[in-house]
Amino acid sequence: MAKSATGIENGVLHQFGHFDECLDQQRFYANISDNNSTELLVHSKYCLVNIQMNGFTMQTIASRQKEALNRNGVGVVFARWGTCVPSTCNSTDIAVFLQNYIQRSVVNANESACQLSNFAIGRYELQVDRGTFIYAFVIFVFILLAILSTAYHGYLIYASNQADELSKRALRQEALTIALLSFSVIENTKKLFQASKDQMGLNSINGIKALAMLLILAGHALSFIYGSPTYNEAFVAEQTKTPTFAFLYNSLLFVDTFLLLSGFLFCRILLIELERRGGRINPLVLYVGRYIRLTPAYMAIIGFYMTWFPSIGSGPLWQERIVREQERCQASWWLNILYVNNYFNTDKFCMFQSWYLSVDTQLFFIAPIFIYFLYKVRKYGKPLLIVAVVCTISIPFVVTFVRNLDPTLLVYADELIDLPSNKYYIGYYIKTHMRASAYFIGLLTGFLAHLMQEKSTKLPKVLVRLTWLLSVVIGVASMFSIYLFYTSSFSTLDSVLYAGFHKIGWNLSVAWLVLAATTGHAGWLQKVLSSRIFVPISRLTYCAYLSNGLVELYHSSVVRYASYQSYVNLVNYMFSHIVDTFILAFVLCLLFESPIHALERILLRNAGRKENHTKSGENQSPSTSEEHVA
Repeated sequence: MAKSATGIENGVLHQFGHFDECLDQQRFYANISDNNSTELLVHSKYCLVNIQMNGFTMQTIASRQKEALNRNGVGVVFARWGTCVPSTCNSTDIAVFLQNYIQRSVVNANESACQLSNFAIGRYELQVDRGTFIYAFVIFVFILLAILSTAYHGYLIYASNQADELSKRALRQEALTIALLSFSVIENTKKLFQASKDQMGLNSINGIKALAMLLILAGHALSFIYGSPTYNEAFVAEQTKTPTFAFLYNSLLFVDTFLLLSGFLFCRILLIELERRGGRINPLVLYVGRYIRLTPAYMAIIGFYMTWFPSIGSGPLWQERIVREQERCQASWWLNILYVNNYFNTDKFCMFQSWYLSVDTQLFFIAPIFIYFLYKVRKYGKPLLIVAVVCTISIPFVVTFVRNLDPTLLVYADELIDLPSNKYYIGYYIKTHMRASAYFIGLLTGFLAHLMQEKSTKLPKVLVRLTWLLSVVIGVASMFSIYLFYTSSFSTLDSVLYAGFHKIGWNLSVAWLVLAATTGHAGWLQKVLSSRIFVPISRLTYCAYLSNGLVELYHSSVVRYASYQSYVNLVNYMFSHIVDTFILAFVLCLLFESPIHALERILLRNAGRKENHTKSGENQSPSTSEEHVA
């Protein structure tokens, strides 16, 4: 166990001792003389306790609460120590012992933060309950389908090499063959990496999506690193006070980029579909198609949280963080798949990033009303959409003022340890009404792009250059000015102005980027964003979004000691987390997203043929931001 504190005044608040040595029971066996057998003499228990140490003043702290205590001369440090005691000691025993041992301290111990070795609880191997078995069986079925489908695909490739052109064409067009190939690893990998067709100038969206997702993942990695035990907390604290990493700890704006893209794509594509079909689109098909596309992969990840996740690692923080996450998902998983978990039962919030899907889905259900008005009665549809944009833009101003909130989600180490317990995050950050402005600006941008492409409009070069200059300046200011709120105190007025204007500035800047890139006003940038290198990354964004929580929680929960941070180390950590995320995303895409997406298209196409006798594919639901762009 931790025998004495080291580096307290420099911010080393986690004194873990040696977790694995504590719970290693092999050394505690002894021979019994009378029958020469062995017996376990001592069972051990590892507990993390909270210690309030008085009389210490930390030099630099990544915590607003502790900084306030320092400024007031209180001199209090809140630390966490690892203790190794016999399993018969309860939390009260541990608290009394440490309080007498450390002196000048208040100790709080809780049994929920204690872990027994497998030997102490009579468990020598993994226990599989019914839920764990069912989840494993479902995953096995999907893996088996992928193996069989891939083998069948291999057979078809061999057979097609021996067949004539007529036979090849018949094989390609047969619906049953297409369905059987839905789970083929060969087929789905080929789809993932094949070049997109530049439909309606949307190819450049691949680059925007890919870059935004990479920066979101880097921001998530940085946030979890900040919230993990750190050897040199001063380094972490100082980075928030400079604009160097502002684009990472303010990466929530990149999430707004995805909401904007979602609204843009939905409006742009649905308007085309309405015109092509004479205004005849069944909204139910849109909603059911989206639900079928999104939910299976989503359930696969939630199921892992609920069953196997606590069994794949260990560490001083493991049980506290991972078991807590498992319990939350077991309590509220059904709210996730109903896409309402950002408003209901938020004290049991499952998957810290799952709020985005709820927000996007709720806005997706509303959007067809505005889009249909834009198609059917344009003179009323445009004012209606503009009013919606103005109203959603106003909400952050009003809520921040009335509730006296922070300007945005601020990155402090002790407030990032458990995001669902962060009051700003759970009470405001994840709410649809606080995030809707990006989506509605996306709808408006999609409508403008539709008009420009419909009339082949080209903007004057002077106007284009001026707009590019303004968008870059406003976008950079919106992103990087966040550091000012870490360097000095701020008033309610400061919070209100930033909460509203930085979202407006960023969303308008991204809206111009999207509009320019899809209407031929981005020059060389459009070519860069349309590069084929971004295509697979763009297609994996949904699965990467789902997988990232597992990666971040795992890495932050298996730590055995406080890590030293530097620029090089941070880059290495972020890069490794991104790579791990995309590896998991690739597997998830091959097993769930791509097969289900292919089957959904077949089912909807066949349904359309039977009901409406339309041309092949006419009744498919239009693509949204979660699908492949083209």
